[in-house]
Amino acid sequence: MARAGAKRPSPSPQSDAEDGENVRAREIKRVKRENHVDRSQEEEDGDDSSDASSDSVPDLEEEEPSDDDSSMDEYEEVQFKEDALVKAYEAARKRQKGYVGATSEGGVLKSINLVDFMCHRHLTVEFGHRMNFLVGHNGSGKSAVLTAIAIALGGKAMTTGRGQGLKDLIRKGADKAIITVVMANSGPRAFKPDVYDPHIVIERTISLTGATTYRFRASRDGRILANKRSELTAICENFNINIDSPLTILTQDQARSFLQSSDPGQLYKFFLKGTQLSALLETYESSMQNIDQINTHIKRQTEAVPALKEKVDTLQRKLLASDAILKQKDKYKTVLDQLAWSYVTDKEQARDEYQETVNVNNEKMEQAQNEAHKHEKKLIKIAEEIRQTEKDLDNFDENRKPLQKAVQDAKEKVKAEKKAIGELDVSLESTKPSLIPQDDINTIKDDIETDRGGLQILQSKIDAKLRLNADAQRDELAKLVDARTRHEEFLNKLKKDKPKKQQQQVEKAADLKLARVAVTELENEIEQKKLKARNIQGKITNLQGQSINRLSAFGQGLDNVMKDIQRTKWKHSPPLGPLGMYVKLEDMYYRDIVQAVLGQNLCTFAVRDVQDRATLTEILRRHSRGGYRPGTGSFQLPPILLHGGDRFDYKRGDQGHLGPTILSKLSVNNEDVLRLLITLNRIERTFLARTVQEANNEMKRLHNNRVLDFVNYYSADHQQISGTNSSKTSGPVSQWRGNTLFTRDLGDDVKQAQDDLKRCEDQIQELAEKKLEAQQKVQMLDKEVKDLVAQIKKITNSMPTVEQKLDDIRRQLSEMTSTEMENWEADREERMRQIEGKEIQLQAHLSDKEKRQEDLKRYQRDIADRQKELDEHTPQRTKQEKILTVLVQQRSDTDNKRQHYEGAVQTYQTRRDKATAEVESLDKQIEEWSRQARAFCPVRAYSDKTTAQLAQERTTLDAAIKEAEKQLGVDTSHLASELRKAKTLLKDVVQNINQMRRLNKVFHQAMRTRRTWWADSRNNIAVRAKTAFVVFESLRDMDGRLDFEHKKEKLSLVVTSTTRTENAEGELTQRSHYKTPKNLSGGERSFSTVSFLLALWSTVPCPIRALDEWDVFLDHANRKVAAKSLMDGARESDGKQYILITPQDMSGIEIKGPDMKLIRMADPNRNQ
Repeated sequence: MARAGAKRPSPSPQSDAEDGENVRAREIKRVKRENHVDRSQEEEDGDDSSDASSDSVPDLEEEEPSDDDSSMDEYEEVQFKEDALVKAYEAARKRQKGYVGATSEGGVLKSINLVDFMCHRHLTVEFGHRMNFLVGHNGSGKSAVLTAIAIALGGKAMTTGRGQGLKDLIRKGADKAIITVVMANSGPRAFKPDVYDPHIVIERTISLTGATTYRFRASRDGRILANKRSELTAICENFNINIDSPLTILTQDQARSFLQSSDPGQLYKFFLKGTQLSALLETYESSMQNIDQINTHIKRQTEAVPALKEKVDTLQRKLLASDAILKQKDKYKTVLDQLAWSYVTDKEQARDEYQETVNVNNEKMEQAQNEAHKHEKKLIKIAEEIRQTEKDLDNFDENRKPLQKAVQDAKEKVKAEKKAIGELDVSLESTKPSLIPQDDINTIKDDIETDRGGLQILQSKIDAKLRLNADAQRDELAKLVDARTRHEEFLNKLKKDKPKKQQQQVEKAADLKLARVAVTELENEIEQKKLKARNIQGKITNLQGQSINRLSAFGQGLDNVMKDIQRTKWKHSPPLGPLGMYVKLEDMYYRDIVQAVLGQNLCTFAVRDVQDRATLTEILRRHSRGGYRPGTGSFQLPPILLHGGDRFDYKRGDQGHLGPTILSKLSVNNEDVLRLLITLNRIERTFLARTVQEANNEMKRLHNNRVLDFVNYYSADHQQISGTNSSKTSGPVSQWRGNTLFTRDLGDDVKQAQDDLKRCEDQIQELAEKKLEAQQKVQMLDKEVKDLVAQIKKITNSMPTVEQKLDDIRRQLSEMTSTEMENWEADREERMRQIEGKEIQLQAHLSDKEKRQEDLKRYQRDIADRQKELDEHTPQRTKQEKILTVLVQQRSDTDNKRQHYEGAVQTYQTRRDKATAEVESLDKQIEEWSRQARAFCPVRAYSDKTTAQLAQERTTLDAAIKEAEKQLGVDTSHLASELRKAKTLLKDVVQNINQMRRLNKVFHQAMRTRRTWWADSRNNIAVRAKTAFVVFESLRDMDGRLDFEHKKEKLSLVVTSTTRTENAEGELTQRSHYKTPKNLSGGERSFSTVSFLLALWSTVPCPIRALDEWDVFLDHANRKVAAKSLMDGARESDGKQYILITPQDMSGIEIKGPDMKLIRMADPNRNQ
């Protein structure tokens, strides 16, 4: 069986020799024709180039006669003997016997699903990749499946014969129908394999309104990939599916009647449409109509050429008569050329003057910018001094408060001590209840004197008594009495010294504690200053590193981190950062506060994916062990930001027009970084002010004018104030402890940091000297306390010994005296104890008074010292206030100068821009005027005369020419212009005619070539079809013929049957009967239909062949043969899928093999 395929050659009805010879002949003719076209085209291109280079009018080429008006009838069909064709066809089939064609990987149907379509509520049919027999009783919906395939692939309802419109195909009672077709899509000819893999799902929905929609889904997850009809058209074109061709789908009505009701003309149209030759023919006819229109246009233009030539000749004759005037006009033309370029020269001189103005203003603007920059740096330095002076004043005020409080406290203590001393002068302390309460001190002194007098009397009695004793006993008693007196005095002295020493030890211990606290405070202050010095030294090192690598500002060791980032493969995209690399501060006055607000975020990175954030965190953690330190001044890793890359419009929320914002002071050269800072820090609506007072005033203005409800301000003196008109909050902003992120002049910043380091080192040295003095004082007080402790210990240890010795002396005295003496001694001792007690009481009172008097003196000294410090503090504060006033005035003067120079920059820039605009405008005018002058005079004409002189000369020549033309009676300027126009018009018309004739010639040759190819293709397809038809008919001992009459556009199908009769003598008579399709029986017609379709199918590339009721009129024998032919054809075909529908069962027909599939439809449900 003949077939078309890419993997093996198609068998030809002709013999191999004849086929090869004819093909070679056709190829030789085609090459000759193409070579002729190429040579003609080269000659014509050469003519075009020569014509274009000449100013003369080209000659009109002669038109070659064309024979392209002949019809297709001139192409004769090559005649072959049918026996030879059949022999060659059968030989080819014999050679390919047993061959199984390749299964199609794309373009065939895998399945179809119907929902509420025609008689089906829900139906799914799975198709085999090659031969499919769809079997079912009448009414089971077999033809509906075929109709659904046609509709899903873009067919119209009327062509299916099942309704006038698509809405007629919706099942009764449903509101829409859905057809879903799954088409294979793999192999080398797959359609968009990266999108549709491995199948294409085509879904068409039909609504009751007649509206229809397409959806093209992914076969894996059902996603909708497209919804345009153009997608279906592209799919069908990719797989060569022509759904409107009867050879693709032959419906039930067509299958029953197309041979019976079709005359030869209809059959021929069926042949052309099925093989898609009719579509090509329609294209050729449309092209011929365009060629005819070109011929008509050429004819009209050719008719106008003689009149144009006559006009040129007339004008040339008139122009020759004005030769004298032409010389004047040549001079006039020269003057006009010079005048045209003179205007350009004037503009160039004006342009040069403005350019000089631009250069001068550029120089002045640069000088003003340098001055403004110098004063801005000075302003920053003054602002820092003002902040430091204000801080010193605040410190003065803070230090003054404790001094004032100390003076007041000391005065209160002096007052209290004076009152206490006055009370001590009047009475004893009420806290000594063991003594006589509330006794007058004078009374105590009198009592002591009285007791001492009584004691002296007793002592006199004792002495008189002792004189009565013997000398030896008297001497012994005298010694004992003297010893007793000495021990009593010594013991009394110890008892008086011990409280004093204890009081001194307590006071010295308190002083020692205060001295040690002072040393500790000085040590802490020194450590703070040393830490500050280390930070300043680190700042200096970082600033010096920034001069080599800008990355140093945002962290130590960032070079290695960035290299690691570049080497790493990221899931979404490499990290963005450090963010500060993309940010520049325009106004360095606000550097400290901007660093404090944005510094943390400027030293970090941003990523687009969570997994990338984890990867970057691990990189930073790994490098932190190797020396990486962020520029925030902290060892903690900065948080990595996650952003979505949303480029939202922030300009509607930008409040920079209301006052200076953080955003207005920044220049950000990365859109993602800009939006991150807006999101994180709201820089577009956060305002800046020089001082907190200025921030308060601006905030009040915005609230009073009801411009904003909520306002947030940061001031350069590190204060924040925010809130609404009714509720405000304010407070200090922490100083930035990290690296300097913004610099304008690294040298100045390094020098300022070095000066700060020198001041800090001087302060450390001064504090160290104070600390040494305080340590020496601690050592001295510690020694004094230790001495007092030792003295107290010595007194405490001595008192028991003295008391024991005194007791021994008293015992000896009692032994040596009489009873009267003992009583006297007892009375004496009692008086001694009373005197001792009163003296102790008096001594305690006096000691207390003495202590309070000493405290009073100390408090008075404190008052004097604090008052002195307070008095010394006031001049210092006044001095600082004067310094602050001077600095503020300097700041104002410097700011005024800066504004002056900035204004000068603006002025010079305005002048420069204005002059630049003039230069650009003049450049454009010069360019335009030069273009016009060049069009008038291609070569620039120079003259020593001015524009006014040239204009005067032009006027003079113009008047002379007009006078001469007046005498001659002709306007030579118009004459020359008309001649040029006439020549140009004639030249354009002739060139246009020649070009269109050459183009028309090429079109004719191309159409001749294409129509020859079309006729050859038609003849070849006809030969293949008629040969295959003979072979297929012979399978049932039928002699079928397809007679093509291409000139008459007719196709006749003739079937010859032979009958044999035997006469009475036994002789056999054989007769042949020729039948047309109308005369064939039902079985013969159905078999011939199958044979005819198989013959035509072998000539078309469409991968789908569907036939409805192919065996409706076939008897059992013919049906079996037809089925075998169809199955053999399907098995041997490459990439073709057959869908055959029959209401009969398949008994008697052997269906086996993986290529054959039997699909049985369910019996119809009559109640649905």
